[in-house]
Amino acid sequence: MAKGDTGVRCFQGLLILGNVVLGYIILMMIVFAFEVASSITAVVHRDFLTPNLFLKQMLEKYQNPNPVNNDDKWKSDGVTRTWNRLMVQDDCCGVNGPRDWQNYTSVFRKVNNDADFPWPRQCCVMDVLGKPTSLDGCKLGVSGYYHEMGCYQTISGPMNRHAWGVAWFGFAILCWASLCIFTLNFFRPLEEA
Repeated sequence: MAKGDTGVRCFQGLLILGNVVLGYIILMMIVFAFEVASSITAVVHRDFLTPNLFLKQMLEKYQNPNPVNNDDKWKSDGVTRTWNRLMVQDDCCGVNGPRDWQNYTSVFRKVNNDADFPWPRQCCVMDVLGKPTSLDGCKLGVSGYYHEMGCYQTISGPMNRHAWGVAWFGFAILCWASLCIFTLNFFRPLEEA
């Protein structure tokens, strides 16, 4: 007997054990089902992140001084911190642009006078010390003193890439599981009746 035959015989010995193969096939089918579900979920929810979802959340929660309960206060504080950081970090304002703060009714609009500030101070172009370069220019909407671009593209780009990544990874696992199941069934010795 050649040395190469030993490995083949061990592999054949494992395949003969029907319970082991059957157990493996069942586990692979469970993994297969979960991967189908994750792929479908990733593709379906990719379009969930619409500008209207972010706009609604921003208008209702940003700087809300009168939350309904502690949970709403926690959410409002989190939304305010996130939007403040996003607008300063990515040089953007609102979802579609600074006009979101003027065109729609918002908690920010109820709290702040339009003449005092038409949009949050984080929409202003900042200097290295974190102060607006021209507060009056920003308030008046002079181009170059406030960020005219909306933040939606900044938010949606990475989210869509991650959703597609999850979907393709799930599809790759599905292909691998299918290949393994097919291979096990193909090489499984026929049982004699």
